[in-house]
Amino acid sequence: MNDNRILVDMHLHTTASDGSYSPVEVMQMVREAGVNVFSLTDHDTTAGVNEIQDKIPEEMEFYNGIEFSCEIGDIKCHILGYSYDDEHPDFKEALAAAESKRENKLAIRIEHLREVDGIELTNEEVEELESIPSAGKPHIANILMRRGVSGTRTEIINKYLEFGVDNRIPAELAIKAIRASGGVAIWAHPLGGENEIHMNREELEEKLGVLQVIGIEGLECFYSRYDDREIAMLLEIAESRRLLVSGGSDFHGKNKNVEIGELGVSKSPVYDSDLSLIAELRRRRLRK
Repeated sequence: MNDNRILVDMHLHTTASDGSYSPVEVMQMVREAGVNVFSLTDHDTTAGVNEIQDKIPEEMEFYNGIEFSCEIGDIKCHILGYSYDDEHPDFKEALAAAESKRENKLAIRIEHLREVDGIELTNEEVEELESIPSAGKPHIANILMRRGVSGTRTEIINKYLEFGVDNRIPAELAIKAIRASGGVAIWAHPLGGENEIHMNREELEEKLGVLQVIGIEGLECFYSRYDDREIAMLLEIAESRRLLVSGGSDFHGKNKNVEIGELGVSKSPVYDSDLSLIAELRRRRLRK
C-alpha cells in the first residue's frame, strides 16, 4: 500500500450557492474528514473560492473551482472548471452570463410564488436572497420553512419551486472560458445528477461526442450517486477516449444527504492517485 495517498474531493458546495455551510466551514469540515486535496465548485459563482483561497492551511491542496449550468442543443449538462484565471476576459464573460441567468431565474421564482401560490416575499426576504452570490431553490425553501410552510425542504421545493426556468449558458461558452483562462473543463455527474434517471452507455457516448467536439477534457467518474458498475463504465470510457478522470461528492451540507469524501457506493475513499485530473492540475501549477 502507498502510505502517501491523499484523500480527495473535487466537488463541494457552500452558502455561496446552494450549500448550507459557509466556505470557511466547508474548508474546516474537509480538513476534519481527512481530505487534503479539494475544490469548491459553487454554481455559477467564484465568491466562495475568493473567500478562502488565502486561508488554506499549508498541509492542504486547494484548486479553485466552479460549476456552470450549461446546454448545447437538447443536451443539458453541468461543466466543472478547475484552476481557471477569473481575471481572464473570456472567463469574465462566461461568469457574467451565468450570473445574469441566475438573477433572472431568482426573479421568476419569486414572481411565480406570488402569482401562482399566493406567497409574497417581504422586501427583507428578497434582499436576503439577492445578497447570496448564487441563490437557488434551497434558499427560497429555507425562507418558506421559517414562515411555517409545512413539509421538508425537499417537499417544499417539489411543491413550489420545481418548474422550468432557463438558467443555462451555452456549454461551448463555459468550456472555452475555462480552457482559455488556463483551466480544465470536466463534465460533472455525466450519467445524471441528483434525482435524475441515469443514462445508458449509448446515450452517454453520443452526448460525450458532442461535448468533446467543443473541448470537454474529462469526466467526473467517481460520484456519490454512482455504483461500482457505473464508475467502472465511466473509467473505461475515459481511458478509451483519453479523457481526464475526476471525482467529487457533490456535498451540499444539510441540503443533500451526501458526506464529504463520499465518491461512490463502495469505491470509497478515493485518493489523488485515482484521479488523473489531479496530476494534470499539479503539472499546470508547477508551470506557472
